[in-house]
Amino acid sequence: MYQLMLFLHIIGVAVGFVALAVVSQKKSSANQKVLMMASFCGLISILSYLFELQAKELSEMMLAVQFGYLGKCYMLVLMLIFAKQYCNVKMSPIITRGIFLFNTFILLTILTCRYHTFYYKKAELSTEGYFPHIVLTKGIGYYLYMIVTLCVVAYYCLILISSIRKNDDIVKKRLFLLLLSGIMPTVMMVLYLSGFADGIDLTPLGIIISCVILTVNVINLGLLDVMDVAKDNILENTSEGVLVTDSENNMLYINKSAEVIAEKLKDEYGITDFSSWILSKSEKQFVFDLDNRNYEVKIIQLTDEDKNKGNIAWIYDRTYFTQTENGIVL
Repeated sequence: MYQLMLFLHIIGVAVGFVALAVVSQKKSSANQKVLMMASFCGLISILSYLFELQAKELSEMMLAVQFGYLGKCYMLVLMLIFAKQYCNVKMSPIITRGIFLFNTFILLTILTCRYHTFYYKKAELSTEGYFPHIVLTKGIGYYLYMIVTLCVVAYYCLILISSIRKNDDIVKKRLFLLLLSGIMPTVMMVLYLSGFADGIDLTPLGIIISCVILTVNVINLGLLDVMDVAKDNILENTSEGVLVTDSENNMLYINKSAEVIAEKLKDEYGITDFSSWILSKSEKQFVFDLDNRNYEVKIIQLTDEDKNKGNIAWIYDRTYFTQTENGIVL
């Protein structure tokens, strides 16, 4: 069993390098950078357990465990940020910053665990099971970290499952594989904590599987496809407001320019449901005034095989043209 685990993790390190290389070669974007950092954290976690397997003394094993948390503490958080950005889901920066700060605090307690019992109460070398391994008695910090980790995974799954239901074909496949790549380490961790593996930490195996799935997703399904990245950047950075809804007028996406307009409407007229207000108009093209500016809205119905899939609303600032027209009239 020892030789098998050693072989799997040597292969796993190679898989982690490949996944990191594949992601790093893609067109630079916010999504690509986040996924590259997550891949790097996964590689650290796999590499650390390979070191732990080859360690002969308790101090060496403990050092490998601490090294592994440099990746484990941040991999899932980065995957959550990637899923949020990829699916255009709003999430308060306070949440991600709070998780980062908490996990950094946990990392510091792990790196200094020899001086306290907050995260690990005791570390022992066990010769039982398939091969010698470290046995760690958990403290309250460990269980707090597990609770936060499971909450992150649950939120991650919620984002992706919701997006899978709203998309079709290739996008749905990408999101499904992204879902699998995020939950595999957690599934393996739960198996390890249940005692199923008799002391063998299966979490790194879950990360190896995640790296394989991620590589397939990027290469075969174009998770970081250049055109998708370009479209996202154009929509996000254009000066026009862009609003996308589904067939039931639920808002799926809103860019920064439209968010500014929505906030002004809320402050000036008390309009809290921006998408419903836009789509409640009988006309597909209309003009409104706001904050001494003149805006024009054009609504385009999104159809696929004659089925209504939703709407896209373009919001233009036509103040200059209005002033020019008025000047010509005068």
